Amino acid sequence: MMRFGLLGPPVLFRDDQSGSRSDATPVASAKSRALLATLLLDAGRVVPAEALEDALWGGAPPVSARASLHNHIARLRRLLDDPGRLRTVPSGYVLRLDEGELDVHVFERHLSAARAAHTGRAWEQVVRECAAALGLWRGAPLAGLAPEVGGYAFAQRLDEARLLLLEWRYDAELALGGPRLHGLVPELAALTGEYPLREAYHRQLMLALHRTGRQAEALAVHRDLRTRLVGRLGIEPGAGVREAHVEVLRGAVGEGGAEEPGDNGRTRMRPVGTASPGDPGGPVPHPGSPNDPGGSLSQAAPSSSPGGQVSRAGAPGVSGERVPPLVPPGAGGPVPTPGQLPPAPAPFVGRGAVRGSLHRALTAPGPHPVAVISGMAGVGKSALALEVAHQVAERFPDGQLHLHLHGASPGRTPLTPGQALTALLGDLGTEPCRIPEQPDSAAALLRSLLAPTRTLLVLDDAASAAQVRPLLPGGSGCAVIVTSRSPLTALDGAARIPLVPLPDEESAELLRSASGRDGLDGTDAARRLAELTGGLPLALRALAARLAARRALTPETLAGQLATAEGRLRHLEYDDLSVRRSLAVAYDALAASEREADRDAARTLRGIGTLDLPTYGVSLLARLTGIGEPRTEAALDRLLDVALLEETAYGRYVPHVLVRDFARERAGERGAVVTAGTALHWYAAAAEQILAATVGPGLGQDDIPPGSAAA
Repeated sequence: MMRFGLLGPPVLFRDDQSGSRSDATPVASAKSRALLATLLLDAGRVVPAEALEDALWGGAPPVSARASLHNHIARLRRLLDDPGRLRTVPSGYVLRLDEGELDVHVFERHLSAARAAHTGRAWEQVVRECAAALGLWRGAPLAGLAPEVGGYAFAQRLDEARLLLLEWRYDAELALGGPRLHGLVPELAALTGEYPLREAYHRQLMLALHRTGRQAEALAVHRDLRTRLVGRLGIEPGAGVREAHVEVLRGAVGEGGAEEPGDNGRTRMRPVGTASPGDPGGPVPHPGSPNDPGGSLSQAAPSSSPGGQVSRAGAPGVSGERVPPLVPPGAGGPVPTPGQLPPAPAPFVGRGAVRGSLHRALTAPGPHPVAVISGMAGVGKSALALEVAHQVAERFPDGQLHLHLHGASPGRTPLTPGQALTALLGDLGTEPCRIPEQPDSAAALLRSLLAPTRTLLVLDDAASAAQVRPLLPGGSGCAVIVTSRSPLTALDGAARIPLVPLPDEESAELLRSASGRDGLDGTDAARRLAELTGGLPLALRALAARLAARRALTPETLAGQLATAEGRLRHLEYDDLSVRRSLAVAYDALAASEREADRDAARTLRGIGTLDLPTYGVSLLARLTGIGEPRTEAALDRLLDVALLEETAYGRYVPHVLVRDFARERAGERGAVVTAGTALHWYAAAAEQILAATVGPGLGQDDIPPGSAAA
């Protein structure tokens, strides 16, 4: 008989004729394992060939994928005991499974039996069924498979089922008592360390310690758990932990876990909160309840608000000890104060006016301030944000959080709001298992944690307002700095700090300071370098790095190299400083987008590169690209959004000098061929632009006076 295993790496089992022994047959090939697992996950159903190709090649199958798939299917059939078990159907393949052949199905049957036995308090049966189910476990389900195979939710469900089985088994063994209790302590101690917020294992560890004579250690387990829950999440332990605490405090087995005669003459322990058939007392009362017989326990019950929720502020525990109130992150409580600000780039030159504006925006009274620093790639948004963040850090004693959202990072996909929330909540000390899966719930938890604090958030390189909006705090004591190529005008209530390239004097000062070439500022070469780079700080820092690395390289020589427009971007790269790479992030995203407006924007930028003019209008660019004015206007809006163009006046679009160089490169890569007809359109469009500049915006041919030069 053949059986299959998914509770661990995919494997085949072959039983001998007597059925007393099974030999495991590992599936050696990674693609065969992926193929087998994909078929087993949908056993008895048709699995389309396309789905199998995705599992084997991760959504990028080669040209020969279908032929390769047939070969892998043939190899898998040779491993099976019955070639007819894996059938080919018109749309894919079907794997037949008989009852009991997949370990997951056997595991689930034992799981159901254990659940029913636990509900009925048939403790001996609980132990047997849990042991049988856990004995099938060989490791993490689907271990060793690539993510493309899928089954993540399937594996998560099985992991949670395993934890429940462990919980039920320890409930049963605590109820049965006997010498096995001593062996439970190290097992439960390991589980509480692995799952520090799973209350059931802490409750069981407390009872196992207490019932083996280690009362002080049991109380320490409770104290640590309660401090963790109150300090991090602002919640009290649940009823099961509270009842176990009562048993430990009373110090007598009979009140919290009474001895009862068990099966086979053994003594067993009645679990906390349950009553034996003849016990008139019923369940052990919660502390402070009307049935609590002890005045001391009633007085020591946690204080409650009128709504029934436990007060966070200095609520006493069952034993009378005081637990600190919920401490905001970074206020000296269980979570260290976050101080995540990277150092500001040095030297920082100029920007006096915008620094003042940003400082005032962050320290103004009223609701939590949000400031958005926007501008083109390399203009110094992150440098300004960090410079001012360090200046105002003392105003935010509960910490400073810094998160790179990768909205325009080379080779990186922008963080989703869910990923960003998970990162921020983790930085604030939230255990991964306590972070909600739904972004709305995670955003609410973030606001709750930040509400009583004075925390500064720096959200660097945002892609859109939708990415940022869930990350904003709700309390009035926090402030947020956002950097983005887009001004994020959809983000309500934000102060906007647009950033432009540096003027010539500050550009020369940055070159001198960053390169260590004293006396450079004020020279003709420095002014020439500033002009050739358009005052872009990223380009200036790349030049400064080249000058610092090669002392023999003079500013005059470097200016001569840059004057050749075709090679300018090549000289503006050094180490991880690259103007071309920074500009390419936005362009490549537009060119690869599924949205027509984005692809039109990339096409329009290439059009700009084919006709090198200082300014452009919609009509001219529409003729260059051949997509019509309505689509051209939408394309220009997208180029403005990603800061590849600037609109100096309504309808007049100006690319930065280095963006023009980049556009020229991209036009050349596409192999633009200028035909006579295309050139004629270009010249006609250019003439119209000159005409518009001569007679003024908004005028047409009929508005030109007869005999004028323009006519």
